[in-house]
Amino acid sequence: VRVDEFFQARSLSPRSIKDYRWDLQQFMAWTDTPWNEVTRRQVAQFKSYLLIEREFAGSSVNRVMQTLKTFYGWMLTSEYVSSDPTIGIEQEKLPKAKSKDLEAHEIEKIYAAIAQRPYKERDRAIFTVLQHGLRSEEVSNLDLGDYTQFDLNVRQAKADSTGAVPLFPFGSTDIEAYLEWRVEWEGKPLDNASPLFISTSRRNKGERLSRWGIYKIMDELSEATGIHLHSHRGRHTFCTYLMVVLGLESSSAMKLSRHKDIRSYERYTNRKSELAAKNAFHRAVAQLPKDMTGLHDYSYDSPPIDHTD
Repeated sequence: VRVDEFFQARSLSPRSIKDYRWDLQQFMAWTDTPWNEVTRRQVAQFKSYLLIEREFAGSSVNRVMQTLKTFYGWMLTSEYVSSDPTIGIEQEKLPKAKSKDLEAHEIEKIYAAIAQRPYKERDRAIFTVLQHGLRSEEVSNLDLGDYTQFDLNVRQAKADSTGAVPLFPFGSTDIEAYLEWRVEWEGKPLDNASPLFISTSRRNKGERLSRWGIYKIMDELSEATGIHLHSHRGRHTFCTYLMVVLGLESSSAMKLSRHKDIRSYERYTNRKSELAAKNAFHRAVAQLPKDMTGLHDYSYDSPPIDHTD
């Protein structure tokens, strides 16, 4: 009852409600203690249970614990509890997130693998759209009417990160080629209200391609190429491209990728700094005299080391 009231008091998307409910269910399944009798010690024990017995990743533990903290914050404000048992329970320290962008040769290899697939026009368009920073569920939710020659209108997105996503020229080219194939495949004009990407399986032929269907395509391409591939790597590639190749400032890049939190964008600013340092190194090395073959050719203004006793 309290959980349902918690959702009614907040403005959450159906996806967020599902995620919150799953997180809270982990705690409810772990203990029979009423909400208002839970102690800080129990919350700490629950966190250890997730880490050790359930073997949750640190990021997953932090998400569940943050949900619990948010819920108890609301419970305290609503005067359903007299104290918050999550206060003082620290989050797990995580290594700095890194961008998992795809290298140019990997993208070329993936496109080559797509060219061998039975529905190559559709799969190429999907992979291309993922490289414009869309999440798999956002790609699944697209309708034909959301596409113009210049952009995609993302109407349903995580954390309300909706908006128009501009397309690279190759994006429009691949989507147009897919739509031409689809008209021929379906044998009728396309309806703007229909899904942009459809399933070709026997069971769901012509219906909206689910995010699980997109996951399956990525898994098959991963197996075919030997590249560790998942749909979110396209988003990482897009964000890195905005920062490194186009040289956009973080604020502009975040607007285009529809990021809300600057902290979640640090992986891309770090990646930009990393690549900038490497490029600076190679530029400096290229300016060295040609007859210098290694570090042993350099002379440092430091006294020689005396190896005698």
